[in-house]
Amino acid sequence: MIFDFDQHLIEYPTLWQDHCDPHDRHLALEVERDHLGYPWVISRAAGRSVYILSKVVPEDGFVTQYGPWKRWRAGLPPEVDYIEDMPRDAWEPAARVATLDRLGLDVALLFPHIGFLYGRVAGRLEILRANLTAWNRWAVTVRQEGKGRLEPVGHVTLRGGDLGWLEEQLRYLSRNGVRAALMSYGLVDGRRMSHPDHDRAWQAFVDNGIVPVFHIQDTDVRASGLPEGWFEDDADPLFGALDFAFSHLGVQVAVADLILGGVFDRFPTLRFATVELTAGWISPLAGGGTGIPGSIGGVVNGPGLDICYGFEGMVREHKVELKRPPSEYLFEHFRSTVNPAEPVRHYLENGMEDMLMFGGDYPHCEGFADPLKTFHDRIGPLNEVQSSKLYGGNAAELLGLSSSA
Repeated sequence: MIFDFDQHLIEYPTLWQDHCDPHDRHLALEVERDHLGYPWVISRAAGRSVYILSKVVPEDGFVTQYGPWKRWRAGLPPEVDYIEDMPRDAWEPAARVATLDRLGLDVALLFPHIGFLYGRVAGRLEILRANLTAWNRWAVTVRQEGKGRLEPVGHVTLRGGDLGWLEEQLRYLSRNGVRAALMSYGLVDGRRMSHPDHDRAWQAFVDNGIVPVFHIQDTDVRASGLPEGWFEDDADPLFGALDFAFSHLGVQVAVADLILGGVFDRFPTLRFATVELTAGWISPLAGGGTGIPGSIGGVVNGPGLDICYGFEGMVREHKVELKRPPSEYLFEHFRSTVNPAEPVRHYLENGMEDMLMFGGDYPHCEGFADPLKTFHDRIGPLNEVQSSKLYGGNAAELLGLSSSA
């Protein structure tokens, strides 16, 4: 099985209105053209615009992603009709299956597109939940129409204190065969992810057989996890230079907290995936070497989990006593997609063989027009076991699927 663990399905213009609860239709996102003709995704309930809905083209230098934004800021009309010009496989399940055939792929995990943006823009919990519910219903439809080839993720939030909504959504997704759900990493209503108040949420993921997924730049928080005050008047309202510079920081903090907070001792079958965050954050977090903490070289975040946990135990009692060294939880409970520009062969030769997954990010501009060929060309030949795991086996095993094509 060749399993692409990172593709995106662009939301069609009336998706949220079509799939939200009737009594929540006033909360649904809409697409409305402005005076220049640009189709904006808007939240009437929040009185905010989210982003221009435009097609994206792999490997085009971000022209289709940021070109409309630049022209809009200059007061220039759009050069094309970004809705009418959208390729069918951007949002039609049957057309995407045909694209998988063309690209030599068996299965693809599908993430939203606009769904990564509106949490921080719309803000209010009821708006967020209404539109996440709409996506989840669409995800079930996509999975049914994909006939085993398309595996869309659900999209959930732990926000709100009352976890009844989350449990309901996970049950719905599970009943309909969805095996993964996107969620934000970072503080949840001011509480760390390992807080005991969230144990009910992790139990719901386990009970429903759904893998929580962290994808860069999701909904509630910046990729870096840093507070919004750092980005006031930023040149890019979504992903500025400072956020980009520390784009691994948020996931490292979240993962370290889950491990050091004992979540995996309490839920030994809970496993996560991280997508489009590269695998470069893993080794520095695992740490290693000797010396004064922080001086071992080549790190941004510090000396690594095992050294820090050991130091805490030396100078004071652990608040949470772990059953194993922290790094062991990292390698057992997390899987990560990789980019072919990374030192993938080095990762494979240094204990990450069971962690890494192929993801081509189609059809995003930073993705690849022919993902499998690009990976093969840049990484080169692997042995049979490494190739089988990277290109589908690890993903299939994580989601409980058969790895045979």
